Amino acid sequence: MKKILIVDDEVEIVRALSMRLRSVGHEVIMANDGSMATTVAMRELPDLVILDIGLPCGDGHTVFERLRANLNTMLIPVIFLSARTSQVDKARAHDAGAFAYLTKPFRSDQLLDVVASAIGYAA
Repeated sequence: MKKILIVDDEVEIVRALSMRLRSVGHEVIMANDGSMATTVAMRELPDLVILDIGLPCGDGHTVFERLRANLNTMLIPVIFLSARTSQVDKARAHDAGAFAYLTKPFRSDQLLDVVASAIGYAA
């Protein structure tokens, strides 16, 4: 079982992700804005972060930069999950070192495959 932090301000997305990840045995923690995401990640030290870009109180790119700048969180893999489909956002995430960038809507099986790869074992 791995601890996964979901950061998204859309309640339905968080609910769906939480249910799916828990169904395969993961512990899920949540944050709904950029400020809370950074605080929770630094306190909980999750094994993986699933991060939206469009967040209140700091966008996902800023959260990612903060995580990478902290010695305790710099190696946590991050999967961006966003409705933004622009190549600029994808390139920025990739160039910064994100593990993956998935767009909403997403397929549950696709997300689980990427999660399994990110945490190093098949879910």
